[in-house]
Parts: sequence; structure tokens; C-alpha cells
Amino acid sequence: SGINAEYFFFQKQWYQRRVRGETVLRVWDIFLCEGVKVLIKVGVTLLLLAFNDKTIRDQCDSFDKAIKYLKYKLPSEMLEEDFFVGKLLSLDISERKLKEAHMEQLAKLKELFG
Repeated sequence: SGINAEYFFFQKQWYQRRVRGETVLRVWDIFLCEGVKVLIKVGVTLLLLAFNDKTIRDQCDSFDKAIKYLKYKLPSEMLEEDFFVGKLLSLDISERKLKEAHMEQLAKLKELFG
């Protein structure tokens, strides 16, 4: 299969260690109301919060460095319930934008792998 188990377990471990229960419950509430698109918004929110600073983006010039930053150095206040959920809800990603991005990525995959 194409699943990289190392990153799957990292994600689970990181999520359980770094994200507080209140934040998780709020994300679940939003997921139950809005559906799967909230999972994309969670990922985008994390990336925007973590790599908003150019200095940090320059330091994290590889996937491994970015993962290590998220795992060890992301300021915990960015994951606090009110702050994180506020940023999540303020993120404007429409169904149309999601579908366009999805189609664009599918086209790139098709171009790469036929």
C-alpha cells in the first residue's frame, strides 16, 4: 500500500500529545456540523499558523524539518481552543475552492503517473 506508516503514527502521537482535549472536541463539533471539509481546514490552519513567519519557512526547507517543527517547536498557545478554533472558523475555503484544488491535484498526479 502507499501509506507511510511512520508518518501515520507520528500524526496520531503528535495529535494526542500536542492538541488539548477541548480543542479536539470543538473540532469534532465543527466536523459533525460542516462535514469533511473541516479536516482540510484544520490542516490549512495548522500550516498557516506554523509557517506564517518567513524565518520559520526558511528554516523548514524540507518536509522532515517541517514535521520536526510541528512536532517539537510549534508554540502551544497556537493550539489552544479559542485561538485555534477562531482561526479555523475565520478561514474562508468554499466547496468550490476545494473542488478546484482537488481537480488541480488530480491533474498533476495524472501527468506524473499517467
